[in-house]
Amino acid sequence: MSLVQCPSGNFEGILKDNCHQFFGIPFAKFNQRWEESRPIEKEISLTALEKGNSSPQTRFRDENHSGVGFFLDTSLTKESEDCLSLNICTEDLSGAKPVMIWIHGGALVTGGSSSMMYELAHLAKRGVVIVSINYRLGPLGFLRLEEVTNGKINSSGNEGLKDQRNAIKWVKKNISSFGGDPNNISIFGESAGSWSCNLQIAAGSEGLFNKAICQSGGLDAVASKDKANKWSELFIKQFKNDGYSIDDLRSCKWQEIINTAKKLRHSNLGNGKKWVFPEVGFLPVIDNEFIKDDYLETYSCSDIDLLAGTTLDEYKLWSSLHPNISKNEKDYIMRRLSKMFQQDHLPELIDAYENYLDTNELGKVYSAILTDICFGIPTHKILTKKEGKSYGYLFSTQSEILGGRLGCFHASELPYLFGVHSKRPYSNWGPKESNEISNNFQKPWTQFSKIGDPSFGDFAWSTYNTSFELALIGKNIRAIRNPFLERYEIIEKYKIF
Repeated sequence: MSLVQCPSGNFEGILKDNCHQFFGIPFAKFNQRWEESRPIEKEISLTALEKGNSSPQTRFRDENHSGVGFFLDTSLTKESEDCLSLNICTEDLSGAKPVMIWIHGGALVTGGSSSMMYELAHLAKRGVVIVSINYRLGPLGFLRLEEVTNGKINSSGNEGLKDQRNAIKWVKKNISSFGGDPNNISIFGESAGSWSCNLQIAAGSEGLFNKAICQSGGLDAVASKDKANKWSELFIKQFKNDGYSIDDLRSCKWQEIINTAKKLRHSNLGNGKKWVFPEVGFLPVIDNEFIKDDYLETYSCSDIDLLAGTTLDEYKLWSSLHPNISKNEKDYIMRRLSKMFQQDHLPELIDAYENYLDTNELGKVYSAILTDICFGIPTHKILTKKEGKSYGYLFSTQSEILGGRLGCFHASELPYLFGVHSKRPYSNWGPKESNEISNNFQKPWTQFSKIGDPSFGDFAWSTYNTSFELALIGKNIRAIRNPFLERYEIIEKYKIF
């Protein structure tokens, strides 16, 4: 057993994989649904051997989409509103090692720190303390109700982000007792976890963390009060259609809240244009409290060092499994594109991408456009906002799943980062050089957490702003100029959103 006494209490963990591991430590609490979480002031004693509950999941399914069922995580713990806990892994309880706090992805509606993908020991053995956290998701963590309930429920829509902030505060306060350096903390996350990291920077670090690693997610996943209120109105309308009243919002079972949320899958926000990812209606809100109107300036001016990047074929996770897109059905694809671009600009846009990709397959063109819109451009923007303090990467390893149909898809780097690439079901994701690929993630990630520079071995990693230089990560690692800048210019020229 591993025993730790810290300011928040006494915790008994387990020695596993040659690391001291602690699971399910509560970091905050709230008394009722949609209440802002608060740090736990009273010291507690806990046998921290089991991972905590996962937040209730809002999983969406599209009848026209074969989906990504193979990718859905079945290893998550029991769903419960009582889900605010964290896990800690360290090779040594003494010393002052750099700290890395993992914020999981899942479009802010699914996921959890208990996922079998997020094994912490492999990174911890690189000389860091690793922490993974849970936070409230979907309508329970990102639904603004203040205006639509006339003040009956005073939720800002940022409760999930504030949960994350309380977890970071807990780590800052207690991590020295686990062998971590409270003055050298990095936050890192993928997809919605990357959105979260960026928004934590934009909200002001308050001296709680020093560095951030943002994988496949920019700073654009945030809603105005007006857009958030429109989404909340849709939710309330559906909730009433389901036979409930506003007075039932807090008293009903959380399952009823989730069921209502699932029915918004094909809703729009009154302008006839659906979300690129329709499930991402539950977004953080510019509330002028946690996220202020000048959050972009706050982000740019922060002293947080940044490492950020994408996978080569992000959107293939969805497009390759969508029958209309994978079969190059022109009418369907053109309808989708017309929601994002002026009709008369589409021929020029498509022609440019066909030439770039050397293909006349419209499905591949669509996938590349959406990869750029959803991931490439947002990442490029955050890298350029952090002048002289940002490093970029591009993950290029092609997956072998489904005969290679998915390419280098969204989240395909995660098994390598967490060292589970040789374990089922991830062992068929990539090539035989998987150990080399894993090292090319783990080494720079932990090196960055230590000194704010991911360079390692003979590879000198240049900051992004000087030459738009990325590190191309695969079985080898080398420097390239961002190859998609011309594509980004075309998108920015013609998009209407």
